Amino acid sequence: PSDREGAIEISGTTLEGNQLSTADFSGVIVVNAWASWCAPCRDEWPVLVSVSDAYPTVDFLGLNEADDLAAAIQFVNEVGGDWQHLQDKDNSIALKSGVVQGSYLPGTVVLDKQHRIAAKFVGPVNESDLSRILEQLLAE
Repeated sequence: PSDREGAIEISGTTLEGNQLSTADFSGVIVVNAWASWCAPCRDEWPVLVSVSDAYPTVDFLGLNEADDLAAAIQFVNEVGGDWQHLQDKDNSIALKSGVVQGSYLPGTVVLDKQHRIAAKFVGPVNESDLSRILEQLLAE
């Protein structure tokens, strides 16, 4: 924990058109960058749903990258998960916050209780790694 940089804030407009920020959440947050056209994102999605169900005190936030709004909404409706998603049409939010490297999707960062980046996954995350990180952060 002492090696973590300062808190970050990720904010923008949700798929529903509302403003949302990580400052609106307290506690640990999993931030996942995805797109409806991204096959690895689609493959990873059941892991995110399973982990979000297993850790109800952890907030999840999606960053929809370079995507058509209607396609993004349809994707979320098809694959489930009850967390909110920010529109990031030009990848600027994900790049600024370090969630993705270049245009590689998916990407995930886990913010600790102070909203500092505690873990970063480039590419799909698996359930055991994400659960292990969440257990550590929740115990802090």
